[in-house]
Amino acid sequence: MDLKAWESAQRSVIGSLLVDPDHAAGEIFQSARSAHFNDPQLRHVFEAALDLWLAHRPIDAVTVLHAAGDEYEQLLRDCMIETPTVQNLRAYLDICRSSARLSAIQGEALAMMNAGSEKDATAAWERVGNLLQDDDDGEDLSLADLIGDYCDRMNDKRPVRYLNWGIDALDRELYVSPGQFGVLAADSSVGKTALALQFAYHMAAQGHRVGFFSLETPKENLEDRLMAETQVAGIALPTTKRKTLQENDYRRAAEAGMRSDRIYLRILRNYDTLERIRAKTIQRRFDVIFIDYVQLIDAPGQERWDIVTRISMGLHRMAQQLGVTVVGLSQITPAAKGSRQAPTKDDLRESRQLKQDADFILLLYPDKEQGAPENARVLEIAKNKDGRLARLRMDFDPEHMTFSYHLHDMDQMRSEGRAARAVQRTNKKKLGQLEELPEEGQEELPF
Repeated sequence: MDLKAWESAQRSVIGSLLVDPDHAAGEIFQSARSAHFNDPQLRHVFEAALDLWLAHRPIDAVTVLHAAGDEYEQLLRDCMIETPTVQNLRAYLDICRSSARLSAIQGEALAMMNAGSEKDATAAWERVGNLLQDDDDGEDLSLADLIGDYCDRMNDKRPVRYLNWGIDALDRELYVSPGQFGVLAADSSVGKTALALQFAYHMAAQGHRVGFFSLETPKENLEDRLMAETQVAGIALPTTKRKTLQENDYRRAAEAGMRSDRIYLRILRNYDTLERIRAKTIQRRFDVIFIDYVQLIDAPGQERWDIVTRISMGLHRMAQQLGVTVVGLSQITPAAKGSRQAPTKDDLRESRQLKQDADFILLLYPDKEQGAPENARVLEIAKNKDGRLARLRMDFDPEHMTFSYHLHDMDQMRSEGRAARAVQRTNKKKLGQLEELPEEGQEELPF
């Protein structure tokens, strides 16, 4: 064990925290523990900064010095001078973790050598095993292991719990489990924030711990939209905007407040970096998070495509590492004026990496079919790793910021579609004008 390298890495971790807390704090407090610092002074500084972080107080050289004590001023200065950037932060953290683990293993080995009984030696040996296991996140599985695990899961009669979106047709097609990353994309003013809030509230009402990270919408607007939602309070948005609530409106607001104690939904604003979002997700132990919207997250990079690519990859890794479902809202590149062409997953703005990283992609856009109501929308499952693609026609009630699916029986619609095609074929035969039509079972999913 290189004690000098360990000492240097500890100082660099503290230096990174002080030089660039916005980018370093989330990574440090997710990965590092007090036991990784064998220097008592550096451990004290780390614990003082951690207390600030958990109390949601700002972290910089001044606040950390105040929390740690004036006698640590020269130490903090030295750490900052020795660490001009945070570029190698993960390497510093790896050295601290590895060195601390090795030191602990050596201590347990010494305990085994000096054990006064077999029981004491065995206990020390088990602690070594725990130390090694805690640091090994990987899985080494044989084919027999995989097949056995599969059979065990199939024999488990407990119902499978995929994420429920509150729209039956969507729930039948989209199987989303913890650790997946998805995208909900739409052009401006189509309703993606309203739909995401509807999903978020429903999931929270189902018992999930849900975080909604808003990087754009003011708090008051989010409040107004939530209270307009029919599943929350159903107070019409114009009523709220004009402050003309009636007795029934106040009653519904009071009832919503009483229900809120049982619903874990938190709105989080000004968390504009991946590190801060990750740290808050860990702290609140969220099951599901929504991010409105991903292009507003601050990340390093020279070009916009590079920045959004880093954001996309970071969100995908966060979902997998934390076992959290991440739904990132995204803008799309608007179609040419007057175009009736529907958007595709290739239209996600500024980076195609979102299309690559996402386990599922939902596109929301106006329904431009002839005769469609003014506020009709299409919710398209444009990517679905574990199921089919589909398009659902939705009604959007702007007064209550609520989407509803107005063709519920998809099986019936498929039957009606097959019947209509059969009649069409019969008529073509009678006219002697039979043309190629899709075979049964190949037609596009109905709305």
